[in-house]
Amino acid sequence: MSTEPADILTSTTKSRNPWAGWSRRRRWVAMTGSVVGCGVLAAGITLGPTGYRMLAQKDATLTTPATAAGLTLDTTDAAKSAADDLRTVLDAGFSLDETVAGVYGDPAQAARSVLFVGGTAFLGRPEKELDELFALLDDQAGGVRDVRAVDAGPLGGVMRCGAAEGSDATMTICGWADYGSIALAMFPQRNADESAQLLRDLRTAVQHRN
Repeated sequence: MSTEPADILTSTTKSRNPWAGWSRRRRWVAMTGSVVGCGVLAAGITLGPTGYRMLAQKDATLTTPATAAGLTLDTTDAAKSAADDLRTVLDAGFSLDETVAGVYGDPAQAARSVLFVGGTAFLGRPEKELDELFALLDDQAGGVRDVRAVDAGPLGGVMRCGAAEGSDATMTICGWADYGSIALAMFPQRNADESAQLLRDLRTAVQHRN
């Protein structure tokens, strides 16, 4: 057989069938391999960002600093009792590694104090977990309505806000969930937009990632 470049080119162009010389079994294996390879590549593209977010978010800690987002942690017995009650609800509904809770007072108006609770663990389905948290609170608070997605901010994950009837008036309830944490806060006398922004600000102060 000639090995000259011109001869090889001539021999190739004579065949109109690019699979010439291949057995049917080899062709089937080649085509199957191509399809599987494309599927693996597509799965890698799809799962890549999710896997990255899991790694980036899974190791989280939550704290209740003395001040956060312009609010001050209330250390009175009444505030601690209210926080502990909500923390008990969270512990009963979820299997979390650690939980925290606190009441943050608004220096400008005491009636606008924020009740916060959250916990950490690896959460494989943050959106579903957040839905379950709202459902859990729905059982306790007698109804959370108009729940909608809002911007989760730079820390990512999912965030939603809804409304519930408080003892005196309607209050906004907002929560977030990512692959390493879940949290919720109650905002008396604040609308959804104001509450969502305040929760994003609180989150930057209370959530930390390793």
